[in-house]
Amino acid sequence: MLCDFNREFAASVDDREVVEARLSRLLARRDFFAVLVGEPVIGFATVALRATSYGDGDIAALEDLYVRPAERGRGAGSALMTALAAQARARGIEAAEVFVDEPDADALRFYQRHGFVHRDPATGDRAFYLHHELDSGQRLPHPERHFA
Repeated sequence: MLCDFNREFAASVDDREVVEARLSRLLARRDFFAVLVGEPVIGFATVALRATSYGDGDIAALEDLYVRPAERGRGAGSALMTALAAQARARGIEAAEVFVDEPDADALRFYQRHGFVHRDPATGDRAFYLHHELDSGQRLPHPERHFA
């Protein structure tokens, strides 16, 4: 289904065997999990955990959430969010984040409906996701120039 997800949104995707092997390795780790919905499975979400200096627990970074097109609008996405929250709480995780592309208004509304905000909860400032490809040939600034 991850391959279907990427194809639907015109994202590059590796061969199925490569994706399956990668997911098998990731699912064996403590810092990655998946939740499924349906029998047979009609949707999934993958979550990578990351440490944060702002608390003792990890942050749950929702990497993918996908429901087969024919099953959308019937509660499967909400069921995935409920299962994700239960798994996260069981692991002592108190916060989750997701990155949504600006044109994907449906996804933005879905995540907002499930409690995600694009504002810093402490300040109310609008939050942005910035991305930098480290293999792009551009050099990152030297850290000593930015930190005392």
